[in-house]
Amino acid sequence: MIPELNGDFLQWLRGFYYVARTGSVRKAAELMHRNPSTISYQIKSLEEELGTVLFDRYKKSLIITNEGKKLLGWTISTFETLQSMRSAVGTSDGHLQGEVFFGTTLPVAVMAAPVIARFLREHPDVRVRLERHLNTGVIKGVKESRYDFGLTGLTTLPRLDNFNIFLKARPLLVVRRDNTWNLPPVPTEEDLQALTWVVFSPDEASQVYRPLHTTAARFQKKVAISVNNYHIVMQFIRAGLGAGIMDALCYRATLFGSDWSTITCYPLDHLLPNVLYGVLTRRHKYISPQAQALIDVLREHFTKLASKPLDNPDEVTDQQVSGAE
Repeated sequence: MIPELNGDFLQWLRGFYYVARTGSVRKAAELMHRNPSTISYQIKSLEEELGTVLFDRYKKSLIITNEGKKLLGWTISTFETLQSMRSAVGTSDGHLQGEVFFGTTLPVAVMAAPVIARFLREHPDVRVRLERHLNTGVIKGVKESRYDFGLTGLTTLPRLDNFNIFLKARPLLVVRRDNTWNLPPVPTEEDLQALTWVVFSPDEASQVYRPLHTTAARFQKKVAISVNNYHIVMQFIRAGLGAGIMDALCYRATLFGSDWSTITCYPLDHLLPNVLYGVLTRRHKYISPQAQALIDVLREHFTKLASKPLDNPDEVTDQQVSGAE
């Protein structure tokens, strides 16, 4: 038997979701294009309907309670089910239509652009929304069910979500070809400690998911500059300021449409972890037909990419980017 619910119950849940996500009635109202008083009424009505307190009110802050956290998980699952129902009913005879919304890190987005463009030409009734983030933004969007999936690189696998690995990318030392450091083909930690560094420095929270950089900090003693974009890292390396570290997919992405002929690289997988790239999804999440079709073509694209050598054949001879085993 289907229980009777207040007709506004789903709207109350929607308001609750945005308040839980933002921690603010005002911010939730902005995202929902509603008045703050409307959102406050929705939260109050939902608490009365369920007979519980969903947020602790402290000054102007809203702190979600344990009961609120429990409800948030059910709320996300409820709206995922509704979205799945609409998608399943609206897609028939193999004709793909509807929206796909996913988050991705910049290097992956750069390398995926050609295959996404081809996919959209083949399926003109599908709309793709792509949002670029650092790893934490991608992971957060997946956990909150804002995204159908995330496309990113990790060095540690998530415990509570699904991560379908497409390829693994080696960590690389990147330097000017005419450097004076006399580096051996496989640099040691002692060799690295003598270098001056151009450091990729994401926000502090991101480093939880990018231990490649936190692990490298032990031998990056002399830092000339810190930046949060790999293309800018490459510009400073080309300008002779110092050496940098990035994984092979990031390196390949910076080569896309640029002339880095004065730059070369060395393998560092004997000192640092490989970065695993793939698709991140919420556990038990329903993947719409159009999202699954896009994931499939992305997997095929990156699997083929893994089998190709880097653009500069005189660099490291071992395969820099390899398919997931």
